[in-house]
Amino acid sequence: MDFVSWLEALPAATVGKLYGSQWACQAVLRSLPPLAKQYVVRMLFVEIPIPSRLIQLWATSAAASKHLAALERLKRLQLLVASTLEDKEQGFSLHPVFQQQLQGAVTSRAGAADDAAERPDASDMPSRQQLSSYAQEQWETMLLYLVGSVERLPAGSPLLKGNRLPVDSILEGAGLMTGQKKDRKISEAGYQFLLLDTYSQLWRLLREYIASGEEVSGAPLGAILNFLLQLGFREVGSAFRLESLSRVERTIASDIVQLGLLMPFMSGGSVWVAPTRLALALAGGGAGHAQQDAGEGFIVVETNYRVYAYTASQLQTAILRLFTRCECILPNLFVGVLTRESTVGALACGLSADQIVGYLRQHAHPHVASRSPVVPEVVADQVRLWQADTQRVRNDRAVLYDDFPSKDVFGKSCARARELGAWLWEDAKAGNGRLAVLESGHDKMREYIRSIK
Repeated sequence: MDFVSWLEALPAATVGKLYGSQWACQAVLRSLPPLAKQYVVRMLFVEIPIPSRLIQLWATSAAASKHLAALERLKRLQLLVASTLEDKEQGFSLHPVFQQQLQGAVTSRAGAADDAAERPDASDMPSRQQLSSYAQEQWETMLLYLVGSVERLPAGSPLLKGNRLPVDSILEGAGLMTGQKKDRKISEAGYQFLLLDTYSQLWRLLREYIASGEEVSGAPLGAILNFLLQLGFREVGSAFRLESLSRVERTIASDIVQLGLLMPFMSGGSVWVAPTRLALALAGGGAGHAQQDAGEGFIVVETNYRVYAYTASQLQTAILRLFTRCECILPNLFVGVLTRESTVGALACGLSADQIVGYLRQHAHPHVASRSPVVPEVVADQVRLWQADTQRVRNDRAVLYDDFPSKDVFGKSCARARELGAWLWEDAKAGNGRLAVLESGHDKMREYIRSIK
């Protein structure tokens, strides 16, 4: 679930408050499908409701399905407000708060956040490579902690005293870890989380952080979201002084440093923080993710089920080990094989065949990313067949009834079990009959049998 999908699930009153943020409105506009985006821009400076019959004329009959999908998306985001016109016809206008904030955004300097007069000394500024390395190290440490490959959490910065992000609580609240503190382990949802793209992973954790904002950071939901989305519209490395932020914003900045969204450094005796490439995804939707990972593929899958991963990352190696049998690890190369045993083991952890194939396709090496299909069909089909094999037999807890007082009671009991949808099996030849029913229907069956004895 991305930022916009999360907004769709929020109550109307909460969404209305969030639209009070100019950054939230810009992020929503950026994430909309092209046609829905065009409709918002078309209605942006219209101050009166637009009749529904006029809106229907915006698309030809050939594009009716796309037109309806765009309007439905705007309604789910509560951007379209319905009203009744003088002739009793239905009309629509933009959400008034959203409209006001977006008008202000498009008529003012959009990049004002990056044009601050204060600048750190150029010699103190971290390079793009340093920013990228810091973000990757922090994020991978958190994911390796989730997998169980390391015992340490991503470290905070000694430059930022005070708050330390409760990563354990956030992972547990997001359903990615289960168990008590000493016996805590990754959940089925956690395994699925590992195969998601970075943008989806990031928003999964941030949704939990935002939801528990008052408890974790002492900040209301709107303040947290406003600050995070503002970072998404900054350029990588566009640093700002920590002291220039409000108390709430300083707390949030200290927290998200641990996730690698901001990198702290010293300049002129003050602490500065610079957004990393992870921060760009905050307001960028799927496009933000695509910009991050373009050209970073590293996996080649061959028709003999071998998987070659050109990587030195501990995290990527740990993820590949979830569903492949490791054959060789070199300093910058992992060689594994997709086998029935390795795939079934991954399926038992909660992964699906489509998720495994999707991960291999998503991280394809640039040299094979242009071929079609990226993952050979024989490999993708076999992984799905292995999954189908595991679904041939289903286990259900059941109760067996035998030694019925008469054939008549047995027959009526079988009929009753079918009515309840609990019937599994019957054998009329054994004595007065035997009957197996689902455990969920046991109580009702027991009462029924007692009533007809």
